[in-house]
Amino acid sequence: MTIKRCREVYDPDDDSYLFLNIKEINGKIIEIGSGTGIISIHYAKRGYDVTAVDISERAVSCTRNNAMENGLKINVIRTNLFDGICGFYDFCLFNPPYLPSEFPDDPAWTGGREGNEIIKSFINEGREHCKILYYLESSIAPVNKEYYSDLKFNNVRSITYDFEQLTLVRVEINAKYR
Repeated sequence: MTIKRCREVYDPDDDSYLFLNIKEINGKIIEIGSGTGIISIHYAKRGYDVTAVDISERAVSCTRNNAMENGLKINVIRTNLFDGICGFYDFCLFNPPYLPSEFPDDPAWTGGREGNEIIKSFINEGREHCKILYYLESSIAPVNKEYYSDLKFNNVRSITYDFEQLTLVRVEINAKYR
């Protein structure tokens, strides 16, 4: 897989690699916040139907170019989270901006005032579009999972740094609540 970095687009890092090689992920997939497209390209190379979404025009262009560089056709859309997205997906993946910012003026880079507002929006909107969600959570801005009594949360993988732990979280949507 060839991934070219793009100016003003989040470079793949340890957190991006947490999403790769998850055995259960297959079928129809949507990646929210695709950045360079590394996650979408990884699953598209395995033959799955992938849609990549990002709020940033630069990221959308970067994902498209990287998909073409890898000889893949991926549906790439510029939008915020699930705005204008129709249909239902087997898996929804999101490597979000998660750092708190007193002035959260750029949703492409900040996670909101508390750091987890964008993740909570992803969970709330994703339950209408997905069977299973995967998102990255920081120990700096965890989501209160007790608020979501109809969802089943499981920690899948994590990376620990001196200042935080990043955890890939799997969320199972209870079909009776859709």
